[in-house]
Amino acid sequence: MEHPLYCFSKQSDGEYLVSHAIVQRIHRGKRAATDICSWSGHIAECELDESTSREFRIGTTPNAEDAMRISMDPTIREPRHDLVVCMAAMYIYTDWQTLLVGIETWLALGATKIVVPVQSASVSCHRILKEYERRGLVIIRTWPKWPILSDSNPNGLVLSRGIEESHVNCLFFAKPWANMIAFSDIDDILLPTDPMDVEAGINIKILKNLFAEHPQAGSLLFEHRDVQFQLPVQQESITTISNFNFNFLMDSKYKMNCNVWRMKTRVVVNASRVDSVNMHETGIHRFGYVQTRVPCRQAHFYHLRHSHHSVSNAVKIDMSNLATSLNRQWYKRLGTFTKLKDVPLNESTTESFEDFDRCMSAINDEHWTLRVSRCLTPHVCFSRLKRYNVDCVATRAEFDFFRSGVGYFLHSRNVFIGPSDPNCEAPVPPIVAGNHYFAP
Repeated sequence: MEHPLYCFSKQSDGEYLVSHAIVQRIHRGKRAATDICSWSGHIAECELDESTSREFRIGTTPNAEDAMRISMDPTIREPRHDLVVCMAAMYIYTDWQTLLVGIETWLALGATKIVVPVQSASVSCHRILKEYERRGLVIIRTWPKWPILSDSNPNGLVLSRGIEESHVNCLFFAKPWANMIAFSDIDDILLPTDPMDVEAGINIKILKNLFAEHPQAGSLLFEHRDVQFQLPVQQESITTISNFNFNFLMDSKYKMNCNVWRMKTRVVVNASRVDSVNMHETGIHRFGYVQTRVPCRQAHFYHLRHSHHSVSNAVKIDMSNLATSLNRQWYKRLGTFTKLKDVPLNESTTESFEDFDRCMSAINDEHWTLRVSRCLTPHVCFSRLKRYNVDCVATRAEFDFFRSGVGYFLHSRNVFIGPSDPNCEAPVPPIVAGNHYFAP
């Protein structure tokens, strides 16, 4: 028990059912020794009355009057899915071509639902996501910034929530209707070790075979390999999805080989066997289940990063089967995109990440020295647009705060997707109400 937390739910007789919540840190192993470099996320589990459907209260004392009202997410009804993909939160995201590569590849290889939290993105990217959502293939989740900004939170605004809390949120969101869940970036995709083996639903086959081989695995930890990747040159002044295809994937002829050096990991879980996860590791497993590392030579993710124009320690690959398969699927789908297919889209730009890439490179170089000037995370790096003619949307929200005992709670309300701030930034949500004379 790390923090006292109580839940209060009204029973049919009007009295409160009071339960003592079980609170667990999301990543005890990864963050336990480095509190100075992070605010750590937690999950809480408590008992509510069976009639509770809309709201309940939480507090740090057993007194119901000293507790904050919490509204619950509406329950969604979904058929059971063999494979769901939880994407990392989108922020300042304007690269709709890579977005299409990620969505179409996961769908072609077996995923039947993709969950995308949106903090900020170009109007073009959001329109594309809405088209997939209308067809039941994507669920858009709102993901506002935290309202607290200060140097006391070295994780910053985006990545600590974007990678850790958003993935845990997605895990619990999809658990009731997902058998397996993959956690990844838009440009990081599970493919066969030889991409010529691509076929419809192959990822389901790969994952089921691995879980059958490791019956105690609650989660599978994959390496990923950088792939030489370059987006198509845009030759037309106006770009629409009707003149887009996946032929440019054939120009990706090399990936990094499976050498001794382990690269960043990606996670796929059996949804019923884990309670916390982030993109790079699993946290809490149900009793009897463990995290299992998958050898790179057996299976790995392909990192189709826009900056990977060449890769070191390269091995040749042939992506023609994937390109052909995606084109076939794409032309069938394009006929249903009647409202969007001829709408001009923003130029698919990745230049906003150039500063971020340089910052990340500097941090990686520093890892090999004994002198460290910052917390060893990417959370100190930021993206910025160099063009200001890209229309963007962002998740906007308001927050309430509540002082309970000696602790504080923050709760979002009025969350919606609307126009972004300049530079495609999501606004910092205002704190509009509270029960104390100062906010936390």
